Amino acid sequence: MLLLAVGLLPLIVTPVLPLIDFYNHVGRFQVLATLTDNPLFAANYAPAWDILPNVLLDVIAVAALHIVPLWLLPHLLAIFILSVLFAGVAMLNRAITGHTRWPALLLTLPLLYSWIFNWGFAGFLLGLGLGLMGGAWWQTQRDRPVRRVGFALVLALAIFFCHALAFGLFGILIASLELGHWWQQRPRRLATLASGLGQCALLAVVPALLFLASRTATASGGVTNADESLARLRAQGRLLDRLAELASQRLETIVRVAEGWSYPADAIWSLLLLVLLGLAFRRRALQLAPLVAVPALAGVVLVLLMPPALFGSGYVSDRMPLFLALVLVAGIMPGPGRLGLLLPGLATLVAARLLMLAAQWHGTAADLADFDAVVRALPRGQVVAGLPVRATPHEDMPNRCEMYPPLLLVRHGHATPLFAIRTAQPLELRGRLAVARDELALRPPGLQSRERPELVVAAYARAGYPYVLLCQVAADRPLPETPYPVVAQAGRFRLLKLAAGQ
Repeated sequence: MLLLAVGLLPLIVTPVLPLIDFYNHVGRFQVLATLTDNPLFAANYAPAWDILPNVLLDVIAVAALHIVPLWLLPHLLAIFILSVLFAGVAMLNRAITGHTRWPALLLTLPLLYSWIFNWGFAGFLLGLGLGLMGGAWWQTQRDRPVRRVGFALVLALAIFFCHALAFGLFGILIASLELGHWWQQRPRRLATLASGLGQCALLAVVPALLFLASRTATASGGVTNADESLARLRAQGRLLDRLAELASQRLETIVRVAEGWSYPADAIWSLLLLVLLGLAFRRRALQLAPLVAVPALAGVVLVLLMPPALFGSGYVSDRMPLFLALVLVAGIMPGPGRLGLLLPGLATLVAARLLMLAAQWHGTAADLADFDAVVRALPRGQVVAGLPVRATPHEDMPNRCEMYPPLLLVRHGHATPLFAIRTAQPLELRGRLAVARDELALRPPGLQSRERPELVVAAYARAGYPYVLLCQVAADRPLPETPYPVVAQAGRFRLLKLAAGQ
């Protein structure tokens, strides 16, 4: 508990969590919780509750908002998710090695602030943490098959409703644990393997039926759009360039599986960590439990071969290095050698990283003050769009802007576009937001990028947005010159009025 409290330091010291998608989800939670009492929300959003494989966090958060103030909810959700993830690794480490090991707990802390957490994939991370807990339960209840399968069925449903991909990884984890046990068994009995894998298969029956009955099963691209993308790129003569781009992205997600403040800094930190761990394993002070070999091999295959999109979710391959890293950490145990100064060295490396993250994240306070000052210039109850200027999909801090447009709703009560995809979220856009969405869907393909922000601003004006909030990503990517009047500006933010009399 003390280690976890130390690990949560970056969350505690920052007024706004610099997570890319996270506040978009928080905004949806707020809308769903207050829709009936807020005329502006009722005019622009509609609930769309249904069987969805990533709806559990919506249910938890909407219920929590009846007892938790909105300003506190984002931090509480983040603490809850990271605590479940931390507990999942600790429980799996104990189940595999027989005890909870200090090195495993230490190595889990930087992995809490992962590339995926910075994306803000909250439901997936909650499901992944529950999946690790489920793997621990599966391992410790081998001699009680009825009890094992009974509780695992309940847990499997919870993981499925967190995220379909997390459920898939849970299935891979427990099936690979069964294969690991069978491989270590002497003599190897196929009946034992068939029984274990059959129990795993039982857990998939109800979630599979629920998935087929959900709107997610009708998402464009089916299971994956990789085959269509390969055919299109081959026809365009761009296949090799795209494969090289994907390889570069995959390398970045591996190096930055525990994400810090920049790619070079993360590469140096990872190298130092590998040197320390290499020395520990060479001296046999640390070793991997034999049982973790098959799950780790499965994780390696997923890192190398997982397509970018699967079951209606994007950035799927980005998530595989985290799964592999958590499985490897859960399998760490002491060897016959002595750690000596290696354990203090490891603790120092982890502590330095957490302190640097805390200092960097605390720097969002100045940005948030500028944001609030600009947004206070808006009349009450507006429909507003937000635009990070010339942003790449995963900007490093302090350049990140994606968390601020949803804060127009969360902190100031304005209506703004939120994730409202029928096959993924229990929310639909209506009213002016729906009209603007349909208008923007007709814009030229070049406007899907943010390379020409002035053209995107003009498209927002044609779509009927009365205001747009611009966020400057970096000093070398300045805010564009537009014919629209500036209502307010401070720091990185500029508020433009796009239409008169609205």
